[in-house]
Amino acid sequence: MPGPLVLGIGVDIEEVARVRRLCRKTPGFLKRFFTSEELAYCRGVNMFERLAARFAAKEAVIKALDRKDLPLSSISVSKTATGRPSVTVEGAGLEGLKIMLSLSHTARYACASAVVVRE
Repeated sequence: MPGPLVLGIGVDIEEVARVRRLCRKTPGFLKRFFTSEELAYCRGVNMFERLAARFAAKEAVIKALDRKDLPLSSISVSKTATGRPSVTVEGAGLEGLKIMLSLSHTARYACASAVVVRE
């Protein structure tokens, strides 16, 4: 029996300083692009690095799915009990598909990669 079939991959990198500027200068930026759960997780230490990583993840998911019509707000990034990043996409009709996600950040940059597989 064959294993999972890779349908798409996506990668994105974000400058933490850009996300910090958007948060400070663009009213509604946070509520427009992030869920309340994402915002709760990101508040506190490394807030802008965490936000930048989630923003990069959302862009990577859109690229992996090849779905530029998906609003960033429909994509939610969370953590599993073991700390692995997890993603859900609302209203995209992704039955039978799994999205694997990896995030990383430094004080200056955040990056994410997403792989979409058919199980």
